[in-house]
Amino acid sequence: MTLIGQFGFKSGRDLDKYKGVNYKVGMAGAPIVLDYAVGYLEAEVVKSLDAGTHTIFLGKLLDAEVLNDAEPMTYAYYHAIKGGKVPKAAPTYIGGDAPAYIVGEIAGEGIKEIKEDAKKVVMELAKYECTVCGYIYDPAVGDPDSGIKPGISFEELPDDWSCPMCGADKASFRKLE
Repeated sequence: MTLIGQFGFKSGRDLDKYKGVNYKVGMAGAPIVLDYAVGYLEAEVVKSLDAGTHTIFLGKLLDAEVLNDAEPMTYAYYHAIKGGKVPKAAPTYIGGDAPAYIVGEIAGEGIKEIKEDAKKVVMELAKYECTVCGYIYDPAVGDPDSGIKPGISFEELPDDWSCPMCGADKASFRKLE
């Protein structure tokens, strides 16, 4: 999640997005991020199409590599399990939670990791939302990337803990009702 926050919620005008990130320069001269990647496709853009809320790029494949056999994070998993949000200013923002069909298809994967005896207590703990990027800290999930196990309330997080998505401090979070 740190990598997503670094590239998705911070401006390159404010920081070097590639500092501390393992990458290589591809055949076309563009950086290819290797951290947390299971593979990559490198292409030369041959045409772009305006799709309203997005631009679709058509490309000629230059290089491709499978880096490891890890499970890739899907867009649905990012939203439903990792608590990823679309910024309100984004053209794809709809509001609300992930559609029920997405949660239903993949929620089992995340819930299986939570032990049954801890699950009852954890479900009662409050969730907190980052006011900068919309990330939701859910005690039922914790923050595995920062070593925070499921069952840790927001209040129990270390004082120096920061949003795994955008890096905002604890004071930037609000309790969800």
